[in-house]
Amino acid sequence: MSTATQSPPWLETLLQVLAQRSGHSVPQRASAPDWRWPTRRSEAWRFTDLRCLTQLDPTRLHTRTASPPWPDVLRQGSSRHVALQLDGRGHWRDPQGEPPPWPHGLMPLPSEEITPGQVAHTVIPSGTLPLGAQLNGATPGPSLGLQVSGPAPVHLALAIQVEQAQTWLAPHVLLVVEPGARLCLTWHVAATAQAAVLPMVEVQLGAGARLEEAAMAWGCPGAAFLGNSFVHQSPRSVYRRINVTWGWGLSRDEPFIRQSQGQAETHLHGLAVARGQSLLDTHSTVSFGGPAGQLRHQHQALADDRGHSVFNGRVVVPRLAQQTDASQLSRNLLLSTRARIDTKPQLEIVADNVQCTHGATVSCLQDDELFYLQSRGIGREQASRLLQRGFCEEILQRLPKAVLAWPSLQRLLEIPVPDQP
Repeated sequence: MSTATQSPPWLETLLQVLAQRSGHSVPQRASAPDWRWPTRRSEAWRFTDLRCLTQLDPTRLHTRTASPPWPDVLRQGSSRHVALQLDGRGHWRDPQGEPPPWPHGLMPLPSEEITPGQVAHTVIPSGTLPLGAQLNGATPGPSLGLQVSGPAPVHLALAIQVEQAQTWLAPHVLLVVEPGARLCLTWHVAATAQAAVLPMVEVQLGAGARLEEAAMAWGCPGAAFLGNSFVHQSPRSVYRRINVTWGWGLSRDEPFIRQSQGQAETHLHGLAVARGQSLLDTHSTVSFGGPAGQLRHQHQALADDRGHSVFNGRVVVPRLAQQTDASQLSRNLLLSTRARIDTKPQLEIVADNVQCTHGATVSCLQDDELFYLQSRGIGREQASRLLQRGFCEEILQRLPKAVLAWPSLQRLLEIPVPDQP
């Protein structure tokens, strides 16, 4: 059966369960037919198989989490560093399980001001949210809203660890970065059991504000990740995002960025490592609402075994966005005849005074490079791993040093030390 045939009954059951947990009656929630469940007949979903998500049993779902193995460099923290993990009761706590001490410049928002979609609908004027965001909005909690102010940088580390099957987590994070403020945000999301993790992040960047975000998401073959980010940039703001994804049975990452009046900077760098039968899907949209905006976007993917990587990068430059400077590059490494890469950088340009480029490459390991390493006494398998790591390093070297200390990332990059002659 097709995904479209199987999904509506599963979705109807899921919505009923979520409505009961939220305390609302089912009619107050959108019913399954209203959701326009995506099918593979849609261009945006034709490579995305949702069976990894729909194999979860809605009647058995829970929200239990585990304590992540925090690296010491993040656990210790400082006066302007905050580390938070999501506990099984839906609360954000520090690594010791206590409410965090908020530093100067970082203030929690009242719960009544944390409404899912308030930034998303300014970034996507059509009002049609993607599937992950819709499921997040139908899920009761957990939410975290923070206001960042002041010129001194604030460091925030968020971690989610899933170790039990049938886990359903849909955290919502709202960040209001005031004009001139600076936030350094890191994410670590891990799932080692059949589960669904659906984070939704909304960011309002004021004039001259800066957000530097580094996200790692790794899972197991039975886990599904549907992540959505909505970033609204004011003039002179800077947004930098580095995203590393691997291991999931299904991962669909969808960042939406809008420069409301142009005159802002957006830097996106992503790495997807698809091995086994992993499907890693990235759909990004960057739109310019004014002149003189800048974009630097580079996405890299490595596919091995039966892994499948999908990239669709959409850049929208309307007539009022003159003098836009945007570049987009998709680089891919294909390591198996059974693996698959689908990539589509996409420019939609109406303005006539712009500097916009895009490109895509798909290549394999080169025999001459392997031969060179083998001639230096390195075995073929290890030579292959060294070349793979070199390919990944172009993105990984941009990660903050604290992020590189996570054990999960170290396992991804583990390479045996060659025997000494």
